Amino acid sequence: GYSSAASDVYKRQTKTHKTMEHYVNIMLDGGFKAVFGDKQVAMDFINAALEGEHKVMDITYLDKELVPELIDERTVIFDLLCEDEDGSKFILEMQNCPQRYFFNRGFYYICRMISRQGETGRDWKYELLPVYGIYLLNFSLPEFPLWRTDVVLANELTGETFGRIKLKQVYISFERFDLSYEECETPLEKTIYVLKNMNLFDMSPFKEKEAYFRRLLDVANVNALSPKERATYDENLKIYRDWKATMEYAVEEAETKGKAEGERLATLRNARNMKKAGVDLSLIAECTGLSLEIIQSL
Repeated sequence: GYSSAASDVYKRQTKTHKTMEHYVNIMLDGGFKAVFGDKQVAMDFINAALEGEHKVMDITYLDKELVPELIDERTVIFDLLCEDEDGSKFILEMQNCPQRYFFNRGFYYICRMISRQGETGRDWKYELLPVYGIYLLNFSLPEFPLWRTDVVLANELTGETFGRIKLKQVYISFERFDLSYEECETPLEKTIYVLKNMNLFDMSPFKEKEAYFRRLLDVANVNALSPKERATYDENLKIYRDWKATMEYAVEEAETKGKAEGERLATLRNARNMKKAGVDLSLIAECTGLSLEIIQSL
């Protein structure tokens, strides 16, 4: 368990969520799979993310577990892995808790998918099909100042990619996404707005305008979950709220302690300067609240 102060934070959050939460939180495993486990929603999302570059016509969900090619390699388990009709692969990943090494992890995942395309024998001419990694983050990476960052292999001098893109990573930070409803123009901007805010604002304008958002919000509705899915989701949600409450309390404690330490250091600095200026020690003690022993030791 955690402290009573953290528990109070949790209770405040729970009370708020109980009155507002009609849709799943996609940053939870159960919520993510409920939304992107719907084939049409996943296709629409991929097409929105890759608009003007790649259009998915149909997808097949693949085994999410990538067995190691070598004994000492790690087994990779994706959140969702799917394949287009032309063989292009798409990794959809959600990461809730901050990880400093997440970029390296995402890069490793996508490279593993590239390496799996290799064939034995002399007839293989290194024909590689595109692999896209789309990563939804509930935090921000210091290397990426924008809410969306695309990473590709390109010529460092010109910035141009080498022919058809074979490897691409799309990082989407919910923390950095701050567009209002009126500011959303592209399909992806509208989708991220809905996914981030569907439990905060009325989604009727989106549902009335486009069939895609009606479907997305329908599959995201907590009442659409099966009893088993709902039980799993509720457990995910409880763990997430426990974690979030504990983290918020830790931040509050750190800020309080940091402020107190800053004030203490400022008082010592002022006392030291007054002492150097020849101010009487008794007057310094009266002004700063420090004992004569501390002042003498400065």
